Amino acid sequence: MKKLLVLTDFTANASHAEAAALRIAAKIGAGILLYHTLPYVPLIPSDSGGPYVTETANMLFEDSKERLMQEADKLKEIGVMTPGCEVRIEERNGDGSIGDVIADLTNDPDILLVIMGGRSGGALDHILSGSDTAAVMRKATKPVLIIPMNAAFIIPGKVVFATDFGTADIKAVGFLHDLSVKLGFELDIVHMIPHGEVNTKIEPEVSFRKYLNQHRLNFNQVFTDDVHRGLRHYCQEKNTDLLAMAHGHHSFVSRLFGHSESIAMISDQQFSVLVFPPGFK
Repeated sequence: MKKLLVLTDFTANASHAEAAALRIAAKIGAGILLYHTLPYVPLIPSDSGGPYVTETANMLFEDSKERLMQEADKLKEIGVMTPGCEVRIEERNGDGSIGDVIADLTNDPDILLVIMGGRSGGALDHILSGSDTAAVMRKATKPVLIIPMNAAFIIPGKVVFATDFGTADIKAVGFLHDLSVKLGFELDIVHMIPHGEVNTKIEPEVSFRKYLNQHRLNFNQVFTDDVHRGLRHYCQEKNTDLLAMAHGHHSFVSRLFGHSESIAMISDQQFSVLVFPPGFK
């Protein structure tokens, strides 16, 4: 059975994302793996010269395990009270930074998607300013869904994928197309073109368009004076529930959020963001 890897730190933001994950899992027939990691506690040298883990450290680990079980139980209770929700929920506790363990976790072939909460300021703001989020996006091998606290998350009806014809975009669109069949959302693919820009490398666009035609997927090109404002306006106009994009060294994410004014302009949006990391397989 496929699983959603749901990262939690026991905050209200995480609980909000967990409830959304439960809805998605029930809709697509997947399970949930609820995961929490406790940062390493440094070893304290003893008088005898040998390191030992303090009793405080042991207490922290035990407390973490207990809280994770409680969090899983709360989610199971929500599932019991939700008609038609039969989701298997597992929990797993780890140690170390999430950036150190996320690659191994997502290399599990059963993991379909990573889900995590975002700040109330918006999911896009969290992408740029959240160190844990940045680490997950760099090192995960599965798509990462970031759900901000102020997003009233429902099963998305409208998903916009912003493309610049990058090498990872075809695979990302394939994933979204398959997911749209299960979740029933409309997939809208858009390419924002700054006025006056001349594309001298047409091969990637030709390949991308060919793939879309083969799968009968919608595609729009929008000319704009400013890509950031254009994308924001487009998402608002289309009543977007979820914005998706690929993330890599030369990706749309890198181009879009390379300047502070772009972050400020986009980060207040009330939709969730699905990012395809560089290691997406």
